[in-house]
Amino acid sequence: MYCSQCGKEVSGNARYCPACGARQEMGMISAEDMTSKDQTDRKKRQKAHRQGRRLGNFLVTVIALLILFSGDETVPAVSNQSFQQMNTSCFAVQDQREMAVCDAKGRFCIVDLPQQILYSADHSKMAYVDRDQELYYMDGLDPVFIDDGVRDAGLSFYGDTIVYVKDGESSRSELCICTIRTETTEQLKVSDCRAFCISPDGKSVACIEADGTLRLWQPGSEAVKIAGNVSEILALTEDGEMLLYRKEGNKLFRYLKGKEEQMAEAGGSMDCIRNEKQDEILYTAEGSTWYYAMNLKEPVRLSGVKGNLLTSCYMPDTACQQDRGLILGRRSLKSMTFATYNSGSHSYRIYHLNWNGKEAEPVLNHAEQFQISESGRSVLYLSDRKLYQIRDIRDEQDRTCISGTMNVSGFTADSDLKKVWFSTFDHELYYAENEKCRNVSSDLNRIHGCIKDGALFQEGQDLYLADGAEKVLVKGDVREAWIQENEYVMIKAEEGICYLKDLKEEVCLTGGR
Repeated sequence: MYCSQCGKEVSGNARYCPACGARQEMGMISAEDMTSKDQTDRKKRQKAHRQGRRLGNFLVTVIALLILFSGDETVPAVSNQSFQQMNTSCFAVQDQREMAVCDAKGRFCIVDLPQQILYSADHSKMAYVDRDQELYYMDGLDPVFIDDGVRDAGLSFYGDTIVYVKDGESSRSELCICTIRTETTEQLKVSDCRAFCISPDGKSVACIEADGTLRLWQPGSEAVKIAGNVSEILALTEDGEMLLYRKEGNKLFRYLKGKEEQMAEAGGSMDCIRNEKQDEILYTAEGSTWYYAMNLKEPVRLSGVKGNLLTSCYMPDTACQQDRGLILGRRSLKSMTFATYNSGSHSYRIYHLNWNGKEAEPVLNHAEQFQISESGRSVLYLSDRKLYQIRDIRDEQDRTCISGTMNVSGFTADSDLKKVWFSTFDHELYYAENEKCRNVSSDLNRIHGCIKDGALFQEGQDLYLADGAEKVLVKGDVREAWIQENEYVMIKAEEGICYLKDLKEEVCLTGGR
C-alpha cells in the first residue's frame, strides 16, 4: 500500500503514513496489482473528488460532521448480515470508524464507516451509504461513487440495480435508479418519496409519496398512480404487474393488471417471507399467521400457528433481507420448514408448510435452540437441557435424544445434521456419533459454530477445530471469533480484527485496541 499524499510505501496495517503523517483513507492492500505511481494518482483523484463534493454541499458536510463526532460511536464489530451457504466474493467487517471489505484471497480495502450496507441475494454484490450520505457500489474491492445526499437505498435481488432516495430541492426527496451494468442513473418523476420497493429484476420501482400516494414506475413509461392513503409496500413482482401493499394501516391490497383489490385485514407490525418472484408471501399480522399466494382470492389463515414469524433462520436458501421482510431464492414457499418465536417463553416452534400451502403442520412446539437441515427434512433442537434430533419431519415418532443423561447448554452441527457437537454446563464439549458421546474438550469456553465439517471452539483464548472427537489448535491468544458467511472466520486478537484465511494465514483488517 502507498500513501495517498506523498506516495511513500506504507505497511498494510498502518493508519497513518510514517513519512508525512497523512491518514490513509482507502485503497487496495495488495501492492503487486498496481504500480506506486498509478496507485498514488488514483488516490489523489479520489481525494480531490471527495473534497470537491463536500465543499459543494456545505450543509450535508456539517450534518455529517455532527454525526461523526457525536457521542454515540457504538458500531457492531462484525456485520450482522451472516447468512451461510452463499456465493460470497467479499465480506465486510466494521470497526469503530471504518469498514474493511475483504475477499477470500485476503486482499482488502478500507472505506469510511457505512450507515447502511446493501447486499444482493447471493451476497456476491454489495453497496453501501457512508456517514457522509455518499452512495458507493463495490466493484470487487474498488468502491465506485454513485451519488451523495443519499438518505435511503436498496439493492435489487440480483444486485444489478440500486434504487435510492436523495435530498432534493426545497427539502423534497428525489427517487433515483442506477443501472450498474451501464453505469447510468435516472431520476424518477415522483414527488417527495418516503418509501420504495424494487422488483427482483430491478426494472420496476414502486414509491409511496409523502401524502400516501402510491406510484409505479416501469422502464419507458411515466410513473402511474396506483392508490392513495398507502402506508406500506410489501412486494412488487418481477414483471411489475402486481403490487402488494397496505392502506389505512390495517388493510391488505393487491394491484393486478390495472385493478386494485382488497385482500384481508392485516393490522399491526408485519413480518413476512416472500419467494423469489414475490408472488407468494408468508406473513404475521397481529399475532396471527397466514400463507398468501398471489393467485388466490383471499389469504389462507394457518390455524394453530403461534408466535412471531422468524425471518433470519433460512440458511440453505439464497436470501435478500429487506426492511419489509425476507426474500428467498426459491420458486415457491410451499413445503417449506419455518420457525416462530414466543417472546414470553423465549422459545421456538417449528412448522412445515404442506404442498398446497393451506396448512402448517407442527414439527415441534418447544425449543430453546434449533437447526434445520439443508434439505428441510431434519431438525436438531435443544429442549429442557436435552438435545434431540428429528431425522424425518414426516415421521411424528422419529425423535431421538442424542445427549443421553447429560445436561446440554448449546450445540453446533454441519448442514446435513450428520455431525453434531454439544456443550454441557460443566464446560465440556462432546461429539455425538452412532448414539455414543465422545469427549472433545473438558475446558470449553465457547462453541463458535461449524466450519469445514468441523466444530470451531475455544479453550480459554486458544482457538481449536474439532474433526469428530479430535481437535487441532488453530490459533492462540484469541479474544473473540466469528464465523461469517461462506465459512469466513474472523478473530479479534491483540493485533486487531483479523481474517483467518483457510484457518491458517492471518490477515489483519484493523489495528489493535
